[in-house]
Amino acid sequence: ALSPRSPRDAAASPSPRSAVVPPQGNAPKRREKDTRDRAQFILNIDRLVSGEDTRTTLMIKNIPNKYTQKMLLTSMDERHKGLYDFFYLPIDFKNKCNVGYAFINFMDSHSIVPFYEQYHGKRWEKFNSEKVCDIAFARIQGKNNLIAHFQNSSLMCEDRKCRPIIFHSSGAQKGQVGMLHATCSQLFSLTHTKYTH
Repeated sequence: ALSPRSPRDAAASPSPRSAVVPPQGNAPKRREKDTRDRAQFILNIDRLVSGEDTRTTLMIKNIPNKYTQKMLLTSMDERHKGLYDFFYLPIDFKNKCNVGYAFINFMDSHSIVPFYEQYHGKRWEKFNSEKVCDIAFARIQGKNNLIAHFQNSSLMCEDRKCRPIIFHSSGAQKGQVGMLHATCSQLFSLTHTKYTH
């Protein structure tokens, strides 16, 4: 992005005769590229069902700011408990409200279908909100990549309700909360069943 020019910069600019007019032909190409970039995150149910698309991480958008992690987990666990192994609702540290989106990773891409059908395009139940849920694929895919991205973040030293939650993906503890080591030498351990975070 270009920073605003100061009066000194303006004074040092070349005269209109010598000024170079930037070409305008690149604008349509940039718009086309932006469209392609957005298109790669659009969720296609048919491709998920057929197994053509095996991505597992979603971005949940247009979440009312008053929703808490506990509210979302309670709602999701009515039908999808034990099917996901990562959840993160980013919080604005200043006002302690969510910033309007969340990330969730499912253990199996096919589990996305009923989740998408339940939430996408639907209004949120609480707070009489007019916002409509929008679900798309996230840029960072997979539990391991998500952990690698967040575990060295300063947010791991914030209040527990501001941190990502991970769950065991297999074995006897499948679906139960796991641990994530924080850079501030703290262990990230939350109790999912009672939502004491």
